[in-house]
Amino acid sequence: MLENSLWLRYNPEKTIREVLVRLYGCAAVEIEEDERELYASLKRHLTKKELKMVMMSEAGCTPEEIGAEVALEGEALKKAQYKAYRKIRQDKIRLEVRANKVKEAIEEEV
Repeated sequence: MLENSLWLRYNPEKTIREVLVRLYGCAAVEIEEDERELYASLKRHLTKKELKMVMMSEAGCTPEEIGAEVALEGEALKKAQYKAYRKIRQDKIRLEVRANKVKEAIEEEV
């Protein structure tokens, strides 16, 4: 698991997989099971500030707490959070977190 990650610091109750399933509106079996790979995918495509905003938002932190942590307020914070969630919903991340399942299926056919 992600013992020393920021994800567990802010969000110990939910897994990254649960959050992605909810965001994508798909079945849990369609998302990669390895939490480390999911975390790495998010880190690769989001800035540190965006990742922190998503983690804190999913943990139920207030906008004031999130704003204090990432040094944004009001409209700027809302826009930055919208941009971060929009990035997560993009196909390049969506396909990456599902890619291993597709690769395994192709390998089994061959």
